[in-house]
Amino acid sequence: MRVNIEEIKEGGLDRAWDLSPEQLDQMLEGDPNGYRARAAAHVEAHLDRLSRRVFLRARSRGQLSVPCGRCLQATALELPIDFALTLVPEDKDEPAGDQAESRPRRRVAGSFAVADEETYAGREIDLDPLVREQLLLALPPYPLCREGCQGLCPVCGQNRNERECGCDTHVPDPRWAGLEKFRKPQR
Repeated sequence: MRVNIEEIKEGGLDRAWDLSPEQLDQMLEGDPNGYRARAAAHVEAHLDRLSRRVFLRARSRGQLSVPCGRCLQATALELPIDFALTLVPEDKDEPAGDQAESRPRRRVAGSFAVADEETYAGREIDLDPLVREQLLLALPPYPLCREGCQGLCPVCGQNRNERECGCDTHVPDPRWAGLEKFRKPQR
């Protein structure tokens, strides 16, 4: 979704669009956890302009699936993507040293992830890369099917959520391994 900054009038500008599952999968490409889109995502954005600065608030919900980080079962996840950004024009005349100091700093305010400043070039702002960035930032780094997931048995690979396998998963302390040869046999 592209927005011409001249379209943003005094009362602001509302935009809404859908991201297809294919577009979402493309945004998620390269994620090491294997997130995939289950459905299209509807994005609603409100833009306000003050001189050359543009204030963006956007909201969406992504319906994703991902393998659980412990048991590898497919897990459905509804991910809120709510954020607010301040967009400033990219100045070509700015010295290189000043650009490095004006990098965006992120903080969290309420349920919205806020960046002090992001830049845009020209008269149009492409909102899709901003939504992609916020989607990737909102992804849980270690997804679980449920909080109490017991995962897979490290010995036989059985899903311990379904049934116990009875394998001995005790790992001996390696500091005592040298004394094992002196152990008396059990009767």
